[in-house]
Amino acid sequence: MKRIVLCLAVFIAFVIPLPASVGAQEVIPLASSVYEDMDLLYLLAGEGTPSGSRPWTKAEAQAILGRVQKEGLQAAALSLYESIEERVDAALRWNFSDGFSLSAYADISVESYVHLNSDFSSYGAWDYSYVDRKPLLRLRLDMAVSDFFYTYSDLQYGYGLHTKDDTLDYLGADESVGALIPKDSKLYYVDENTTLVQYQKRYANNLISSSTHIDFQTPKRSVISLGGPRWNATFSRDRISWGNSKIGNFVLDDHVDFHEYLRFTTYSEYFKYEALAVFFDMNCVGSSKLRMLLAHRLEFRPWGKVSVAVSENVMYQDDTLDLRFLNPAFVYHNLNQREKFNAIAHIELAYVPVAGFRLYGQFALDQAVAPNEGDNPELPAWGLSLGADYATVLAQGVWQSSIEASLALPHMYRRDTVDFLMARRYAGLNNNAWNAIKLDYIGSPYGGDAFVLHAQTLYKVADRGSLSLAVTGVLKGDIGMFTELDDRSSGYGTTMFSEDVIHTSFIATLAGALDVGNLISFNTDWQVYSQVSLLARGSYLQSLQAFNSHAWDVQLVMGTSFSF
Repeated sequence: MKRIVLCLAVFIAFVIPLPASVGAQEVIPLASSVYEDMDLLYLLAGEGTPSGSRPWTKAEAQAILGRVQKEGLQAAALSLYESIEERVDAALRWNFSDGFSLSAYADISVESYVHLNSDFSSYGAWDYSYVDRKPLLRLRLDMAVSDFFYTYSDLQYGYGLHTKDDTLDYLGADESVGALIPKDSKLYYVDENTTLVQYQKRYANNLISSSTHIDFQTPKRSVISLGGPRWNATFSRDRISWGNSKIGNFVLDDHVDFHEYLRFTTYSEYFKYEALAVFFDMNCVGSSKLRMLLAHRLEFRPWGKVSVAVSENVMYQDDTLDLRFLNPAFVYHNLNQREKFNAIAHIELAYVPVAGFRLYGQFALDQAVAPNEGDNPELPAWGLSLGADYATVLAQGVWQSSIEASLALPHMYRRDTVDFLMARRYAGLNNNAWNAIKLDYIGSPYGGDAFVLHAQTLYKVADRGSLSLAVTGVLKGDIGMFTELDDRSSGYGTTMFSEDVIHTSFIATLAGALDVGNLISFNTDWQVYSQVSLLARGSYLQSLQAFNSHAWDVQLVMGTSFSF
């Protein structure tokens, strides 16, 4: 007992009196409300748009916050500012005399899921789905050395993508997945339409009771981060996003649960540069080829109210790695080797003409015929999204409304040699498929041949809670990742909805969250949240000019999350 007391005394003597090191290279996860709150604050202050290249480090978030002048902010906006400031300035939990800092946390989340129609039985048929659902238990550990080095990893216990109870889909002899998976691959797969027991049940929860159901994809986040006052380099397994679209960003979107990437950023008040390499596992689809997304992005804020970002990005696929192509200053479109590359160029624009009102959009060009190029068989492919935000202070909180439209042509992300699809192995104790391949888009979750409308209204009180209503309508053609494609003889070209069937869906979601810990001055994160969604899906037959049978579902989610 004396030894224990002595050790505690030494620990307290070394830790408690020390000034906290911020851990400036700590990477803020995309699930953090810092991003939504910073977007709101900038809109209210008329400061344009914060960087759309995310995640940020705390050092970058502090620099972004520092551009907003506290003087003159209304009370609700000032509360939002101070809430963000507290989080981005927060130190790690324990700090030692040599600059070393350490945090350890446990998150416990209990969620219940109820719906009326068991035919809505895939993760794509739920509004609150695989990436959103929290594990029952997550253990988090992060460490920092001064403001130069930071590392994070976690361990979680929750439901996997597929479980022992599921019978998975199988790629038959005549089925392929774009240029990514050839025919006769004999692979089990999961996509947004795969029936899974955990989504089929009318009543379910995340109280996992058997190891045959656990998610083997752990850690979900693992980060090594190095940097200085104006630069950062990370090697991470983490979510990443480029842009401020609420429907889906065209190059990199955060609907994917994680990517594995190497990233370098440097930034100032008016400029940000990013070089990125995202790595993909090809062994899971039976290929020995190397596959990487090589990307570089330039972001400018020439005036406070305007931000512009341009990027050039290629999917590189080859039997060997040619180190020449890793030069991030290279012009990738000069790599005229279509058997190795598929290129996407991209531009974003945001403009805040007056405080509280923002216009924004992004355009991605997957393929086009250049002037004087002659007879080029590759058909044009592009995506365009346009949106508007409005925000104002209302009582003690902030009211925000937004509307956005997004369109992507059928050839978007698709080529007959190299495409922008992704496949990832998800292990599970399944009777017929220990390893199943999850198929997804890297960019917009709807892929090509899609038109989407989205509107949302949000009311938020800083450190108290929020209430939101979101409505989304989708028209999706039959051209998808399973469609066979030949660039030289495409049956659908650039025509939207060229096939007879147009798939339709509608989602309306009312969601609320309450920060209980802040309300009762409890020095621990404690949140209660819930949402109810009305969903409809069906199809429209162009030949008959008639709607086919529709299905409806009402989905209710209730949860609480506690960290200590």
